[in-house]
Amino acid sequence: MKGIIKNSVLLLAALSLGSCNDWLDVNEDPNNPTNVAPEFVLPAAQASIVASVGSDMAIIGGLWSQHWTQSNASSQYRNIDSYDLNPSDYNNMWTEFYAGGLNDLEDVKIKATAAGNNNMVLQAVAVQSFGYQMLADFFDKIPLTEALQVETIKAPKYDDGPAVYAELLKRLDAALALDFNNGKSTAVASDLIFGGMSADNQIDHWKRFVNTLKLKLYLRQTASPNSAQAITAIKSMLDSKTPFLEDHAALTKFVDEPNRSNPLYETNVRQLNTGTNLRLSRTLMTYLQANNDDARLAAYFTPGPTGQSGLEQGDFNNTVIAPATPSVARMTATDPFYFFSIDEVYFLLSEAYLRIGNDAKAKEFYEKAVPAAYAKFNVAFDAKKIAKGGVYEYPSTGTMEAKLKAIIYQKWVAMFRQGYESYLDQARTGYPEKSPVRSTANNYVPGQWTVSEESVIGNELPKRLPYTSASRDGNINAPAAVPITAKVWWMK
Repeated sequence: MKGIIKNSVLLLAALSLGSCNDWLDVNEDPNNPTNVAPEFVLPAAQASIVASVGSDMAIIGGLWSQHWTQSNASSQYRNIDSYDLNPSDYNNMWTEFYAGGLNDLEDVKIKATAAGNNNMVLQAVAVQSFGYQMLADFFDKIPLTEALQVETIKAPKYDDGPAVYAELLKRLDAALALDFNNGKSTAVASDLIFGGMSADNQIDHWKRFVNTLKLKLYLRQTASPNSAQAITAIKSMLDSKTPFLEDHAALTKFVDEPNRSNPLYETNVRQLNTGTNLRLSRTLMTYLQANNDDARLAAYFTPGPTGQSGLEQGDFNNTVIAPATPSVARMTATDPFYFFSIDEVYFLLSEAYLRIGNDAKAKEFYEKAVPAAYAKFNVAFDAKKIAKGGVYEYPSTGTMEAKLKAIIYQKWVAMFRQGYESYLDQARTGYPEKSPVRSTANNYVPGQWTVSEESVIGNELPKRLPYTSASRDGNINAPAAVPITAKVWWMK
């Protein structure tokens, strides 16, 4: 959104949802916004964040996580799959964040603070911080402390990555410290995530959301110069029995109609008028097949005429494999968008306990996470897989690295359609490992990531998105261009 929604009719549009370009194309001149009540701005702002993360970031995340790859029968995502990105490629996404969801959530914060509804303030801070964190993880330096002040600051500075994280954690802590017993912190029925609850239950769920986001922010720093402080903070959270999410934090109000569906489906299928652009990557296929995990493979991909078949990552110029042969990524108009899926929460907790040396709890949450990952896709889980001798057994007698590898590998497989998380995890942990050979080589290790067949950056994996031209043009404070192989500050 480029301004503030006009009236309550637009709330219905936000509740029904649609694509990034169309569901939220209901704005008036940002220089002359209507004074809309924050409860009507909130759902459209939440939807705007979902639009950006759930379409553009989900597509690139799945490609760079090697869940799927570009079809050899089309060209829609060849530039992403070959790492051949230009500064203008993500202008719309950047603008949707800053002129849309982040800006509108700022409006909600200001108005809810004035009204004393700290429940609504908490929600706005939570989703806005989630959006900022996603931007910072893909771009590193972003406008934050001077952002969204267009009337007084025309060229906001770009805060360094560590400063962005520190500021987000400060904001999240301040939101948790608000007085929710002030008699004004009422339930917000228009909340698309936890609406329909009593005020107390809604506040509890959003506090858990914030705590879970904080845990993710700390874990993201465990390979950075801030590692010691981050692990100390993690230990403090766990030792004090901080409450985390106990179920999905998801947006589910999608319907199978144009501009009202899940943003990944709307962007990749409906708007392109084809559902076959994204095909099974051999990287993921080899891992699942090596572990007799055909049920998850079937849940993720529709097989071609010869059965499940993967295309080597980035091999979109292949003329030997018939275009119909590679399996097609499954996605529907009504798929949920997960801010956090419960399996993701359990994987976060498993890694967190591992980091502080509590192996029993790390194993406990690992063994909750893996079945939950199957349940998310309605796949029956065979408990033998994580039992002693099972293919996904937690390596209790192994080294810390072996345990971390088990956690991150399973999280990678689980993050199908949430691939931005597994892509970022790999850059932080090194798991799955980068393969020295192609996925078709005899000595290839199933699941190891390969460099795109059509890579334009040599034998490297991408580490970031380039600063967008929309973010740099006209802003003298914008950073100099950096290659997409340059690591974000917290990466290994």
